[in-house]
Amino acid sequence: MNIRTWILVIINTLIFTVVITISFSFYSLFESTLDDKVLSQLSSIERLKRIQVEDYIQREWENFKKVPVSSASDSIFLSKLPTPIKNNGVYDFTEFSHDGKLLIGLVFVQDDSTYIKLLNDTFIQNVLLERTGMGSSGETYLVGSDFRLRSASRFFPEEAPYSIISETESVKNAFENKIEKGIYKDYRNIEVYSAYHLIEFPNFKFVILSEIDAKEVAIPLKSMQKKLIIIAISILIIALFLGNYLAQFISTPLNKMKKEILEMTDGNYKPVRYKKSSFKEIDEVLKALTELKVSLSSAISFSKDVGNMNLDSNYKPKSNNDILGHSLIKMQEKLIEYQNKINFANTQRKRNLIEGQETERKRLSQELHDGIGPLLTSLRFYVESLNIDAKQKNDAKEIIDQTIAEIRRMVYDLMPPTLIDFGVAATLQTFVNLIKKSTHIDIEFDNGIKENNSKIDDTISISVFRICQELINNTIKHSKATKIRISITEFDELLSVFYFDNGLGYNLEKVETGSGLINIKERVEILNGAIHFTPEKKHATVEFEIPLTYA
Repeated sequence: MNIRTWILVIINTLIFTVVITISFSFYSLFESTLDDKVLSQLSSIERLKRIQVEDYIQREWENFKKVPVSSASDSIFLSKLPTPIKNNGVYDFTEFSHDGKLLIGLVFVQDDSTYIKLLNDTFIQNVLLERTGMGSSGETYLVGSDFRLRSASRFFPEEAPYSIISETESVKNAFENKIEKGIYKDYRNIEVYSAYHLIEFPNFKFVILSEIDAKEVAIPLKSMQKKLIIIAISILIIALFLGNYLAQFISTPLNKMKKEILEMTDGNYKPVRYKKSSFKEIDEVLKALTELKVSLSSAISFSKDVGNMNLDSNYKPKSNNDILGHSLIKMQEKLIEYQNKINFANTQRKRNLIEGQETERKRLSQELHDGIGPLLTSLRFYVESLNIDAKQKNDAKEIIDQTIAEIRRMVYDLMPPTLIDFGVAATLQTFVNLIKKSTHIDIEFDNGIKENNSKIDDTISISVFRICQELINNTIKHSKATKIRISITEFDELLSVFYFDNGLGYNLEKVETGSGLINIKERVEILNGAIHFTPEKKHATVEFEIPLTYA
């Protein structure tokens, strides 16, 4: 056998085996999945209808017990029963029905008087005849303990239900409390997918069954079978031509090796998977060539990652003599060291900038509070002492009061006086109260900061307040929210903050930098914290954690 024939036989045999195995496995899996899905759907339908029937009968019985009254026609029916009824309860009178349809009676005995109410079977029939999810051949019906139908058959609509006998395996299983589901023959002696259950009341038992013809379920299976056959034949034809095509190249392996070596000299180190040859020497050469290309490709890929500053990439030298690999590792270590220094410097710069801003805010706040504030207060006292028109005096006092209020607001925005003296919780609570007064937004603040031995310093307090302040302002300006929830919890080693609003949400990739999100991220980063945004519509949240030893 020449090498070309040998390759064709092996390849096509292998592909034929794989295709047949996969096709059979897929068909079996599809069949099993379809069976489970159909039976599960039938069980759900049966359960839903059973609950509706049971609830209807139970509800009618409870209402009848409260006010037991017999109509004239119902009383006549009671008098025609061959055996007097002495016990209260729900009874199956279908055998006494003149048209063979379902007849359920409610009987209540009180003070030597017997009251009866015959239920209209329309509601139960409508529930059972609901076709949603039942296909073209599905039906749900009731069977009594005498194995006679209690509900109308969709296949024999002209026949009285009581005249149809359904002594099937599924009905017997249900009466024996063997509640299962599977494929059985129905009262027509046709195979069906069946889900069934027992409906039991003190004086009678029904079996409710939801079924669909097996032939209808098998339609997609037959279609799948045809498709798999067509696919398998197509694959085998393609494999025949492909095997012939590959055999021409494999018959000249030396030219292939030459081609790969020349490609390496041109800088192409991408490894190629070779099929096993019948010649040991060729296999060893191809294996060595593949290992060489894999080694070079790995080193080149790692060097590209390092060059793109992807310093988390992993690479392991092949041996102690791998000079290239060790050099790349050393380069990565130097770059990591350099990047850490740059990151530290950037963080320190941002920290100094923010600390400088807060210091300047504190200075301006103090100057406004201690300088202009007292002057305006003195001016107000002076205006009160002037002997001028009362209206002019009140107008002047109102302007001065508005100015004082505006300066107080500016002082609070620059540096709330309570932040250093009473901490971030009290400051946020005050800020929330101010927002409640000026807007219609419902704001809740949950304070979980330790009252004693708290590790929160001034730097963390200022940053957390500024972040929450920025988030609240963004919500008021942009989100059209009606609710805000803020929760701060202090643990032993970290501070956790959760912020929620029910606004419009936002796109993190398209949000404008003016919204303050960049400033929020930087404040968390310089404290070595982590922040996560979830800007979903009507459920926008921000969560961040700050270690209490951030330095």
